[in-house]
Amino acid sequence: MKHTLLFSSFVALTLSTTAWAQDESSEAAPTEMAQEAVTPSSTREWPRSLWGVYGGFGAPHVLNGGIEYLDQSRTWSMALDFGAFGYRPKDELNDKEEVSLGSVAIEGRYHPFTSSFYIAGALGSQGVTAKKTAVYSGETATAEIRVGNTFATPKVGWFWQFNSGLNFGVEVGAQIPLSTKVEVDDSNLNAIVLNDPEYIKNKKDVTDLAEKLGKQVLPHAVIRLGYAF
Repeated sequence: MKHTLLFSSFVALTLSTTAWAQDESSEAAPTEMAQEAVTPSSTREWPRSLWGVYGGFGAPHVLNGGIEYLDQSRTWSMALDFGAFGYRPKDELNDKEEVSLGSVAIEGRYHPFTSSFYIAGALGSQGVTAKKTAVYSGETATAEIRVGNTFATPKVGWFWQFNSGLNFGVEVGAQIPLSTKVEVDDSNLNAIVLNDPEYIKNKKDVTDLAEKLGKQVLPHAVIRLGYAF
C-alpha cells in the first residue's frame, strides 16, 4: 500500500509539471511572435531580397520619396530617389515671387558592418525655377530664371528594417553640383520692360536666388519612413 501511494503521488506530480510547461509555452509563443513583428531583424541575412517604397522630409528638397532594392545579404542596397520643393515668399496683388525645385537621382548604399550604418552616394539632376511678377511701366511682366544642374551627393546614414515590413532611416551629406546651365526667360518682353530699373533689379534678385540653389554646395539631410516587401 505504501509503494502504491508513492507511485500515485509521482504520477500526479509528473502530470501537473507537464501541464504547467505546456501552459507556459502557449503563453510565451504569442509574446515571442509579437516581439518578432516589431523588432529589427537581427540575423546576418534576410530570408530574401526586398523591394520597398519610402517617403520623407529633409533638405534641400523638403519632400523626398523613392523606390528601393534591399539585397538579401544586407550589405548593399539601391534606390531611385525623387525630391521636390516649392515656396512663395510673397503673394500680393502686384508683387508675386515663386521658387521651385525638382530632382531625380540614383543612389547606392553599402553597409560595411552588415548593420544599420551605411555609406552612400547619389548621382542625379536638378531643376530650379525662380520667378517674380510685378508691374513695370504700366505693364505686368515676369522675370523668370531656370537653372539646371547635375549633382553628386556623398552621405552616411542609418537604416532599420523591421520584420513587419516597416523601415525607418536618417542620413546626412552634401549635394555637390557638377555642371550647371542657366536660362533667362524674357524673350517675349518689350524693350520698355527690359530697360525698366525695377525689372533689372528683380531679374538680378531671382537670378541670384536660382544660382544659389543651383550652383552652390547644399547640405543634405533626410528623415524617412518606408515599407519593404
